[in-house]
Amino acid sequence: MKKWISMVLALVVLAAFSFGCGYMPKESKVKCPKCGAVFTIDEGLKAITP
Repeated sequence: MKKWISMVLALVVLAAFSFGCGYMPKESKVKCPKCGAVFTIDEGLKAITP
């Protein structure tokens, strides 16, 4: 019985981590600490490929 509980808990933790990674924004906003300007950075496969 303890084996089943540990397996279910491990699957729940794994699902929680993978669920969080699925909803990453496509654009991130970064604020410059010196001048205060806000820059938009494109993320994802589209930003990497030419």
